[in-house]
Amino acid sequence: MLMRDYALDLQARWPAAASGKSDLLLELLAFAEGRFLTVHPFRDFNGRTIRVFLLELLRRLDLPRVELAPQTEAGRAEYFTALEAADRRDLQPLVDIWRDRLAHAITV
Repeated sequence: MLMRDYALDLQARWPAAASGKSDLLLELLAFAEGRFLTVHPFRDFNGRTIRVFLLELLRRLDLPRVELAPQTEAGRAEYFTALEAADRRDLQPLVDIWRDRLAHAITV
């Protein structure tokens, strides 16, 4: 039931976010990541699953690939703090991370 609600929420947010308004786009990406990891639908591989899903969202939104897994201890601490905030339905820390991710997009 939580995953159904997640999918419906994501679907409802999509049209406004896909219109190109950057704040709504960042919020969509933060919601997609944070809420999925709050629901935590699988016993294992939730992190890997959300990274694949996020790459597909980026592709569908015609956005560049970004580094999704923090590479430093400080980055991991910031990320886990943002996920804890998302558990409390505060997406702003993840929005900030997404803003940074897109600013440092991987150019191929």
